[in-house]
Amino acid sequence: MSSLIDVMGATIAGSLVLLMIFGALSNMQVVSYNTQLQISLTQMSEDLITGRKVGNLDQPGLERILSKVGAGVPEGTDPIIEVTSKSFKFLGQTNPTSSISTFYFVQEDSTSNGFPLYVYQNNMTNSILGPFWMADTLAITYYDVNDNLIISPGSNHGLIRSIEVSLTFFYDTHQPDIDKRFLRHNIVFWKYFKNLYL
Repeated sequence: MSSLIDVMGATIAGSLVLLMIFGALSNMQVVSYNTQLQISLTQMSEDLITGRKVGNLDQPGLERILSKVGAGVPEGTDPIIEVTSKSFKFLGQTNPTSSISTFYFVQEDSTSNGFPLYVYQNNMTNSILGPFWMADTLAITYYDVNDNLIISPGSNHGLIRSIEVSLTFFYDTHQPDIDKRFLRHNIVFWKYFKNLYL
């Protein structure tokens, strides 16, 4: 009888050890998966800001596109067309020999996937970048030559010399449980419009 109790105790203890091992393996896989998602999210958002090279194609990032503000625009023409906290439309040249283009950097209406971010050039129906899904609304803040906040940038285009852009991207996590959270990656960058100083 005592040997039967010993066998049952060993079976229960062994089962608990196996259950702990499988639980630990599952948790390690979830952490590994979420870490890989975080790395991908960080890389994607950095590529969006700084640009990337795919084969022979050089895809510009937001910093490079925003560096075109006012480039080649004749004096007397306002290079900034539209400014809001969710959009920025401007004129500029992509290179010294090209014609002046219209660029539009905008967050469109929210969907079930989040807030889509697009960048358009000339044709305002086909984007050159996007959609990039953001967790929160796009936040663009405008500053003057002395880095003072411009309260009403829509009526003060001529004062704008730099912007602060805040973007928050996200990925869904692996576990669909009560403690589920999104992986979030926030990027804030400033861009000074050197062409407007010249």
